[in-house]
Amino acid sequence: MNFDIQYRPTHSLATANLAAGESVRAEASAMVSMTRNINVQTQGPMGDRGGFLRNMKRSILASETFFTNTYTATGNAGHVSFAPRLCGDMTVHDLKRGEQLLIQGGSYVAAPDSVLIDTQFQGFKAFLSGESFFFLSATGHGPILMNAFGGIETIDLNGEMIVDTGHLVALSASLSYSIDKAASGWIASYLSGEGFVLRVRGTGRLYLQSRNPAEYGKSVGRLLPPRRQ
Repeated sequence: MNFDIQYRPTHSLATANLAAGESVRAEASAMVSMTRNINVQTQGPMGDRGGFLRNMKRSILASETFFTNTYTATGNAGHVSFAPRLCGDMTVHDLKRGEQLLIQGGSYVAAPDSVLIDTQFQGFKAFLSGESFFFLSATGHGPILMNAFGGIETIDLNGEMIVDTGHLVALSASLSYSIDKAASGWIASYLSGEGFVLRVRGTGRLYLQSRNPAEYGKSVGRLLPPRRQ
């Protein structure tokens, strides 16, 4: 199977092209359209190669959907198209055997069954950054479809880079990272509006999004009328 991405970068749409018998697993509500020979199976308590506990961990800890859908082409080749919840780009990471990719919750869209998606605790340093305590962990092999809010920048890092926490999409597990202040001092860091940042080191791939969903939500929220009780 392969993914074909169109309408980049603002309103991207990804099509999974499946040979007869091939399958792709996607988050609930991601599907836009599919050919009539696609068989859909919804997996929850007994599916997703891990059962109830793995789905529960993904849903509660990593802000992903509890149910996933598996789309299988029956009889002949077929295709399924997917779109993210937010406006932005999509990209495909070709996961190699023995490799691990850490994905920020909400950025994962779809992958074949050869890719195992689980959760990984990123330590209490996440509490300082204001981000989730858990990443999605992708292992196995095959293409992984991810989405971003805004455009996606792909960086093959060999060294060190400082990244705003709200702009991270995914990173290779070979990269190490720590939470640091944005400016030289705590007061200057607070006044800069940046707060905490990630200091990423090592050799591996880094995916960043050009917009910060949390900051966008705050900006839009201030313009909305107050809720009536």
